[in-house]
Amino acid sequence: MKFYTIPAGPFEVNTYIVFNDNVDNAEETKNGRKEGFIIDPGGQENKIEKIIKDENIDLKFILNTHCHIDHVIMDNYFKEKYGIDIIAAKEEEYILKNLEEQAEYLGFEYTGDVFIDRYLKDGEIIEIEGIKILPIFTPGHSPGSVSFLVNDKHLFSGDTLFKNTIGRTDILGGSSEQIISSIKNKLMVLDDALKVYPGHGEPTTIGYERKFNPYLI
Repeated sequence: MKFYTIPAGPFEVNTYIVFNDNVDNAEETKNGRKEGFIIDPGGQENKIEKIIKDENIDLKFILNTHCHIDHVIMDNYFKEKYGIDIIAAKEEEYILKNLEEQAEYLGFEYTGDVFIDRYLKDGEIIEIEGIKILPIFTPGHSPGSVSFLVNDKHLFSGDTLFKNTIGRTDILGGSSEQIISSIKNKLMVLDDALKVYPGHGEPTTIGYERKFNPYLI
């Protein structure tokens, strides 16, 4: 497995392009292409498209860790261009109903709707060639925030867990009690060596956050 991190949009959302890079098994994939997906497309569509083309990726779906506007603003673009589904938690439909208000709060204009095509289920594994994705429901930053554990080696935590901090809870759908509970009961039970890739900023590990994150000590 291989992935790219693309800081995208005015809020530098970490958009991740994840795909199977096992060239030895290329014949098992469609026309030798590598199956993959996007997490939280926030912009930089030209750069993302170039990676998809250069790496010969057969894009299967979009995963949203949550549906605040900075994380879904390019969902429809990639959905329409590649004919793929948007996958997120049903609880995020409430967030999607307020995209224009979110944009206004953040200082820009947005019109349009984003619709979830497939609902995530907590603990239900999603698989593509060479990749296993475990959705871990971690509400708090928003009602349906989800972290994705990929191949038991990489945790894409959205805006739930960051290096030395946690996600905001003073915006639409947030709960400080929920986010602390989610992190302590769902993420801090994972292996210390597990690498964490958040929705903004630099990677960290579970062990580092267990030891140094002031919200978790």
